[in-house]
Amino acid sequence: MLCVGVSALALAAARRTFSGELALIAAGVGCVLVLGLVGVFALRRDAARLRASERWQRRLRGELRSQSAFLDALVTSLGAISSSLDGTRVFDSTTAQAQALLDADVTVLMVPDADSRRLRPAAARGVALGPIAGLAVELDDRSSVTAEAARSRTAAAADLGGTGEGDPLMAHVRPHAVLAAPLVVMGEVQAVLVAARVKAGGRFGPDDLTRAAVLADFAARAAENAFLFQRVEALLAQARIREAERAELSRRVVSAEQDERRKLSLELHDGPLQTLSGVGMMLDAAYEDISAAGVGDPALDVLSIARDRQRGVIRSLRELCFALEPWVLRDEGFVTAVNALADEFERNHAVRLALDVDAAAVLSGDDQVCLYQIVREAVTNAVKHARPRTIDVSVTGTEGGGLELRVHDDGAGFTEGPDDGLPHHGMASMRERAAVLSAQLRIDSVPGEGTTVRVTMPRRVADVA
Repeated sequence: MLCVGVSALALAAARRTFSGELALIAAGVGCVLVLGLVGVFALRRDAARLRASERWQRRLRGELRSQSAFLDALVTSLGAISSSLDGTRVFDSTTAQAQALLDADVTVLMVPDADSRRLRPAAARGVALGPIAGLAVELDDRSSVTAEAARSRTAAAADLGGTGEGDPLMAHVRPHAVLAAPLVVMGEVQAVLVAARVKAGGRFGPDDLTRAAVLADFAARAAENAFLFQRVEALLAQARIREAERAELSRRVVSAEQDERRKLSLELHDGPLQTLSGVGMMLDAAYEDISAAGVGDPALDVLSIARDRQRGVIRSLRELCFALEPWVLRDEGFVTAVNALADEFERNHAVRLALDVDAAAVLSGDDQVCLYQIVREAVTNAVKHARPRTIDVSVTGTEGGGLELRVHDDGAGFTEGPDDGLPHHGMASMRERAAVLSAQLRIDSVPGEGTTVRVTMPRRVADVA
């Protein structure tokens, strides 16, 4: 449309000036000149737009490169801050990373003192910590950017022009610009990060405030993780100490119990058992004398019944002595004692015990006693409540270098325990002795398929003392 309008104007002007063919020629030349001028202006306009677009693209690329460099630096800083689970190191690393990330001449980390009314330097970069260690910033100081950030819990910045106005820290550093960002850990301000630019003309803009807030927030999360980790470690240490004390107390109790068992067993063996053996010899002699004298059957029957009952009492006392502590346990060790236990149960209860316990020989004497008592309780419970035909007892090594005791019977099994209305201390006794061994006790039972008792001991127990 523009070309048509220009052509019409040129033709009208040529007709007024020239006539005939000359007017047409003049009109054509005029159109060419006008169109050329229009094209030149259009090209200049497009060139200006192109130059503006290139400048915008260069500026955008520069901003993108700047943002990319900042993000790389931020990732590096965050990695350095989160590399430690020590709260003090997290704060110190935050101070160092903030100096590079915020392009600050000085960075100082201020922490609340004991009464939480002042902030004092805890770490510094760009300035020696010693000369400023005694400085304090009052939290109610309205002229302090640091105090303002702590009160508002948001990042704040100010241009001070190197006058040293504000709090004592600013008076010492005398920055031209200062930025402060709080570190809020578990709802409390645990520190305030202060960044300062000392050179003239230095200032912190909105981007710097955003960067400082991001850095401070991440540092606060890292510090929170560190504090929680330290708290958990402290609680675990206390738990380990209490568990060690409890285990030591249990060991002493079990050791004292075993000493009493041994003492009682010896007293029964050397006292009542020997006396009853002597009485038995006298009954035998009386029986032989009366029989030789031809006295009637009633007297012999009475003596015979007395001898049988006396022998039964002796047998019961010997079994009791063996149950309290078999003499072979202390004299010859766990393996021999378990074999003797198997012989005793096979002889008295018509049950077969299959043994594979040689691996337990590496245990210390006290640990062998505890393990033997667990085996005895497990076998006794099986015979008493499950009526098994076979009981397998084995001690094998584990992958971690420890030992595992396994007592399996093919008896009736159970769901909750024997329902006979009587108190049962066998399982409690096994658990107590397993605790002394620092071992894990597990009892699996399936009704109709039997019961398995497992005791897994750690490596440190499975060593000769």
